[in-house]
Amino acid sequence: MEDVIEFFKSADKYVLAIPMWNFTIPYRLKQYLDILIRPTYTFTYTPEDAYRGLVIGKPILVVYARGGECPIGTELEALNFQSRYLEFILKFIGFTDIESLVVEPTLMKGPEVARIMRDVAVKMAQEMARTF
Repeated sequence: MEDVIEFFKSADKYVLAIPMWNFTIPYRLKQYLDILIRPTYTFTYTPEDAYRGLVIGKPILVVYARGGECPIGTELEALNFQSRYLEFILKFIGFTDIESLVVEPTLMKGPEVARIMRDVAVKMAQEMARTF
């Protein structure tokens, strides 16, 4: 596990592409995070500071793909445990520069809408890459 953690921490920046599975993240990503999130490696605790992340000063871009839609400010937003969990855990281990890109819907409204949304997302990703 130490080798996996050190390899992860050695990166200068991060890009994650994550599909929504059952309203959250894939189990393999959860398993990977469970390996990474270890006291003294990616976070620490003291009575004075409480929890403090140790993966600091590095940007991360998270691309979320969803078959349906979970628009912010709607009742459907409550179904999104995907980005809420991941952003919580990334902040917990120290990330502060977190950018996200959402590609939705990729299934719910048919292949034509999915293609359009993917094209829009690719253009947005290219733009974001210029300053990442």
